[in-house]
Amino acid sequence: MKNKPSQLKFMLLLLSALLSSAAFSQTITVKQDGTGGFTTIQAAVDSAENGDTVLVWPGIYFENINFNGKNIVLGSLLLTTGDESYKYTTIIDGDNKGSCVLVNNSETNAELTGFTLQHGSGNKMWWDTTFIQGGGVLLDNVTIEINNCLIKNNKAGHGGGIYCYNHSSLTLSKVTITNNYVTGTGGGLSIAAHANVTFDSVNRCNIYLNYAVRGNEIHKVVENDTLHVYLDTCTVLEPDYHFFSSIQIEGFYIDDIVYDIQHAKLTPVDADLYVNPVTGNDSASGLSANEPLKTIAYAYSKIAVDSNERNTIHLANGVYSDSTNGEKFPLNLRSYINLMGESREGAILDGRYKTDLLEAYNEISNMKFSKLTLQRGRRFNPTSSFPYNKGMVYFYRVGGNITFDSVLFTKGIADRNSAVVTIGFEHGNLTRFTNCIFTENLGLKHLLVMQADDNDTLLISNCIFSNNKTNLLNPYYQNGKTIEIYNGTTIVLNSLFLNNDDDVFDFYYEPTHRYFVNCTFSGNSFLHREPVLNANKYETRIYNSIFYNNGGNYNFVVYASQDTNITLLKIYNSLIENGIESINTYDYDSCYYYDTSNIDTNPLFYNEEDSVYSLSAESPCIDAGTMDLPKFILDRMPATDLAGNPRIYGNKIDMGALEWNNIGINEKQKSKSDYLSVFPNPFSSQTIISTQLINPARISTEIYNSAGLLIKTLQSGSQPAGSCQIQWNGTDNSGHYLPTGVYVVVLRVDGKEVGSVKVVKE
Repeated sequence: MKNKPSQLKFMLLLLSALLSSAAFSQTITVKQDGTGGFTTIQAAVDSAENGDTVLVWPGIYFENINFNGKNIVLGSLLLTTGDESYKYTTIIDGDNKGSCVLVNNSETNAELTGFTLQHGSGNKMWWDTTFIQGGGVLLDNVTIEINNCLIKNNKAGHGGGIYCYNHSSLTLSKVTITNNYVTGTGGGLSIAAHANVTFDSVNRCNIYLNYAVRGNEIHKVVENDTLHVYLDTCTVLEPDYHFFSSIQIEGFYIDDIVYDIQHAKLTPVDADLYVNPVTGNDSASGLSANEPLKTIAYAYSKIAVDSNERNTIHLANGVYSDSTNGEKFPLNLRSYINLMGESREGAILDGRYKTDLLEAYNEISNMKFSKLTLQRGRRFNPTSSFPYNKGMVYFYRVGGNITFDSVLFTKGIADRNSAVVTIGFEHGNLTRFTNCIFTENLGLKHLLVMQADDNDTLLISNCIFSNNKTNLLNPYYQNGKTIEIYNGTTIVLNSLFLNNDDDVFDFYYEPTHRYFVNCTFSGNSFLHREPVLNANKYETRIYNSIFYNNGGNYNFVVYASQDTNITLLKIYNSLIENGIESINTYDYDSCYYYDTSNIDTNPLFYNEEDSVYSLSAESPCIDAGTMDLPKFILDRMPATDLAGNPRIYGNKIDMGALEWNNIGINEKQKSKSDYLSVFPNPFSSQTIISTQLINPARISTEIYNSAGLLIKTLQSGSQPAGSCQIQWNGTDNSGHYLPTGVYVVVLRVDGKEVGSVKVVKE
């Protein structure tokens, strides 16, 4: 009882202090015409004390506001009048110089009401300078209410509209977040590191038509914390991971976002969509080539996912980039959606060295990319705390069944310990690269990296890897590799590896098996290490392949140990320059098998100097291959080689990636007759038709369509002995460009047909 007076006295003193504090709080006015206390918002905030209100009159304020640790209210005249029109006329424009509003100094009672926040570009966080965060608003370890604001047209790395981080507590009421764009996560709202967000269930918010590589509208990384989202309007009524993504700390998707949405901007279209970067419009239906959309990113948001029957996004020829059609990269990919261009050389996705092009994460699967050029992809920050900067394609822990067919990967750059193309699996199955070209890429460590488990298979078929170089920006990472494989089974068929730097193939950990069939490795150089192919732990088999004129002393290095009981390298029916001497086993010679069917001689390429690596008529590689291959290899063998010639002729097969073309020529004439080849095949803009004569003759080179009608005569007249190459740009005799399809090139010598090749125009 004796303590009661002292307790009462304490309470009275506390109440007096609170009333005194309230009495001293003030309203600070901001008017651009000079009739208020300040003409800029930041100056007013700098002068404010805890508990003050900064009241802003209408106008466009080109500023980046920092609350500087102050518990204040920042509002437009909406705050005092209730008139919502003030949020459209009172604008904080970040002018692409940082976040529009930054609150990051442990504020515990802040409020932002009644503004438009636009053109913010985010701020760097101390823990990662790879990305800048929070284009519109950046929150770090604060408590704040945001009411009745429009947050639009901001850009950042994460959190285009709002980035809520590090135990921050955010309450959102009647806020619209739209048309914000990030190259990372959370186009509209990103929540991370034990932050929490409360949505007003009565005065509902709107979050729609934002774009990110993960979670267009909302992305969160907060374990065991369900997010309840109440929206009046979202992009779609039932958002999947493309729109709302939530991951646990290891990066896997979790289902802990509960939503209540009343209206939607888009109704998903369960059909193919068409995109044209020149004539398209994102307000069009996109249902035909006559009503195309403008951007691929919008098409990915509009298309419906159908696991039973995949939908395809069709791309008209043209350049897709931020500067041509306002394209947003990297694309936020979706399962069971195919992306197909009109032609490989015509449909060009151009990152302009600003960002990577394709990204997919965690369980996304069943995708096909065809007839595309991917060029100038790069994401790099030399001060990043994360070593894996992305080059052109970055798939992380995806679910498999991914196909790249007739895709050109060119002029990509990978920095630090990264790759131009990285595909990593947590689980999955077959991944295919067919008819693809990797050329003129700059990889600091790798060009292509595959990470898989033991049950996964990588198939590389009819592909060309040429003129890819090692990025020498960082001397620590100069041991470049063209392809690096972690685990799984690798099958490489009918592929060319020409003029690349450093190791062409490198295997790590415990891949089950590797198979190289009818491949050609030539002209590869080695800046630091010497082998064309590194093999270890499990078996590598090579059939019908050519290893010739590569730099260094060795074609192969086999990593073995004294207790190795496995034959790690087996070579059959192949041309190996320097034979057994080109295998470095570190004195453990029992770890390889070199068959007597192998040869060590000049392969006599048709025109090696011009990088035409088909075989001349005198080549010792003709008919020197074997068809005694594992059945699962035979089942996957393509019908034609890189030039479109039949891979198997008369139950025989040549060594190397390009079959000697003897179609229409009597077997007895094979060693001395005329011959015909087409490369590349398929082609889009032009191809080269090569003929060779042992003796002078009168020849005619003709093109026929699938109906057998003569549509083009390329060459007619006398030709001396030797070779001749003619370019064909896909036109007929009238100069009109022919449609895509299959055509037949016929060579006639002295009036007789001696050769024919099917050629595909894409």
